[in-house]
Amino acid sequence: MGRYRARKLGKMTMRWSFRNFILALTLSVFMAPMGNAANFQTTQATSKSTTVSLSIILPKDHIAAGQVPWVFLTVKNLSSDVISYPQDRVYVEGGTGEPPTTLRQRQLTNRLQPGEPSILGGGFEPNIEPEGSYTRKYDLSQLYDLSKPGKYTVYIEVLDAFNAEKGKGHWVRSPIATFEIESPTQ
Repeated sequence: MGRYRARKLGKMTMRWSFRNFILALTLSVFMAPMGNAANFQTTQATSKSTTVSLSIILPKDHIAAGQVPWVFLTVKNLSSDVISYPQDRVYVEGGTGEPPTTLRQRQLTNRLQPGEPSILGGGFEPNIEPEGSYTRKYDLSQLYDLSKPGKYTVYIEVLDAFNAEKGKGHWVRSPIATFEIESPTQ
């Protein structure tokens, strides 16, 4: 009987490990550092702390309605210690202020409407080696309703957590990037 349990546990462990492998592989594909940014419009970081420097990239600054608006944020570690990718928050504004937010954005920013479920924190946060950097892609349509044509701005803030542990934490803001959602062609 003991042998059967060990064998069954071994299969369960193997299955669980395979699921973790698939999850890690999926995350690495979607969150891998972007090596070639030559074809993108880039706004260089104008804001940094003693720990991080930020730059923001828009692959396209004119986006057809219905297409996914992407923004990439690169966080560079300026410290001599390994840091985790910092907590972040994305802000978009249009001609009339902030566009309508999605449930996901309200969950991430803790601005839930009555009856909406909250989410647990945590997840995959890659480490950034000293003088290293990591780029994360953000699908803005997952955070905001950007179906209305017009000009928008986006910036991302990250928490300088390394200094936060020393009582000096603050939010560091990326440069502001501008994009336009264009009406679909008739």
